[in-house]
Amino acid sequence: MDANRESRTREPIFEPGAPGEDPIRLVSEEAGRVTDIAAARAKGFINTARAQAEQAAEYVQDAVQQTRDKVAEYREAGFDRMKEDAIAYTRREPVTALCIAAGVGLVIGWLTALGRR
Repeated sequence: MDANRESRTREPIFEPGAPGEDPIRLVSEEAGRVTDIAAARAKGFINTARAQAEQAAEYVQDAVQQTRDKVAEYREAGFDRMKEDAIAYTRREPVTALCIAAGVGLVIGWLTALGRR
């Protein structure tokens, strides 16, 4: 019974115009409005995706530049600087450093196991 009550209270999607009005024209206008709404939403989605892609590209460019700077710094300072940074990082982030070491060990183990086959 509630469904019947809801169907009676909803506004109709298409309301016929005055007598003598062309129903094809009315349907065509409604289709045009729906198309315009869909196009506006699609344009909004595209703009949002474009903005997020640009933001991701900037993030990647910053990360690449930071990596280049670190590599240049290590080239100039040598192995001792790299060792000091690794020790300092391990003291600051012991759990992360342990996970990285475990991951590197796992990859090396897989690579050596593949070499034996």
